[in-house]
Amino acid sequence: MAYGHVGLRAMVPALERLGHDVVALPTVVLSSHAAYPHVAGTLVDPATLERMAAALDANGWLSSVDMVITGYLPTEAHVSVAAGLVQRIRKLSPAMRYICDPVLGDDPKGLYLPLETANPLRDELLPLADIATPNAFELAWLSNRPVSSIQTAISTARTLRPPLVLATSIPAANDHLATLLVGPTSAHATSSPQRAKAPSGTGDLLTALLAGHLASGKTPPDALAHASAWLEQCLDVSTGSHDLNLAPLYASPPSPLVLLTA
Repeated sequence: MAYGHVGLRAMVPALERLGHDVVALPTVVLSSHAAYPHVAGTLVDPATLERMAAALDANGWLSSVDMVITGYLPTEAHVSVAAGLVQRIRKLSPAMRYICDPVLGDDPKGLYLPLETANPLRDELLPLADIATPNAFELAWLSNRPVSSIQTAISTARTLRPPLVLATSIPAANDHLATLLVGPTSAHATSSPQRAKAPSGTGDLLTALLAGHLASGKTPPDALAHASAWLEQCLDVSTGSHDLNLAPLYASPPSPLVLLTA
């Protein structure tokens, strides 16, 4: 992404701010995200990604990876490359945790990947994950269940294969949206007023902040509380913009949000 903070352009700064070295493999190269009227770019050929992964492995860099995050995968071939890379790294680093951000669509636009890509993402890639980070639309699509409240989101999240699910943009009372962290026997939440316009990349940033705090040793609930606080600060200074303002990442860390037990 040449302009704006979406995908890797949101995730890498957040992870590095939290003290982590990042190996970043792009699946697309774009002038900006799709909220702008003029967008140019190209897909990164899956064969190129395979060669890049092989070179990273040959240099000995994959064996030290302790967390993998996948995001936008535009074709079935990209899904296959991602699944193969996750399995390769897991063999080299068995303690590695894998976070799957199933970038499939959102409300009200719906699904924006073809079924030829979305189905293998659900059936082949998602089951490899330790953590999934769907929004409300993606959670409903992956499970084939409606998601209309915190309680339906919790029950639906527990039908997915990953043992931990971070579900975002969940409808809550009083025109709020909840972010839920759902495990097999517990669920924690943050809640904030629904914004008239949210910038692109918020899910990418939250996923990266959660991953960074987990990699730093925080428990999942603590990671959610700290990640959500930083996200809210970034959203506060991004009001009215198509793009996230990441300036708060370079200031002192905010106090963690108070979690609700759902």
